[in-house]
Amino acid sequence: MPDNNYAKLALVPKADNVRPSKAGNSTASLRDSPGFLNTDQGGVYKFIDFPRLGRCMYSPETSTFDEKIQLVFWIIVQMRAREHEWLKYQSGALDGDAWLSYRDVIYFILGTARARRMWGLCRGYFNNGFVEMADEMIKDAPQIDFWHALEAVD
Repeated sequence: MPDNNYAKLALVPKADNVRPSKAGNSTASLRDSPGFLNTDQGGVYKFIDFPRLGRCMYSPETSTFDEKIQLVFWIIVQMRAREHEWLKYQSGALDGDAWLSYRDVIYFILGTARARRMWGLCRGYFNNGFVEMADEMIKDAPQIDFWHALEAVD
């Protein structure tokens, strides 16, 4: 856990703290958690409800503190869902093809310089193995052009 005391992220449990169930499946308690249901749709709806988040994600202009809060917690929720899927994959509860389809969303979530800086603020609250995997994915990955391309659509 980082020394700085950002928000403790008490509302989003750290996956390192998951203990094996009686059946020996370390993901059982995560899989049964209703908080992970509909996370992807909820993430999409955030951009519908708060379209400014898209501009906040890529624009060099300074975002308001409220926008930064919305964006960083959107990143946390989306990355927490990917972490959950990674844990399921690691335990054998999710096959490789399914995992890869979930994993590739990380390129979008962390696809901009600002999103990567925000990931740097909160990555210490995630499973270390998951963080290593996500960091390796984006280490040499180019930033996405989605937001600029979307803005250019007439």
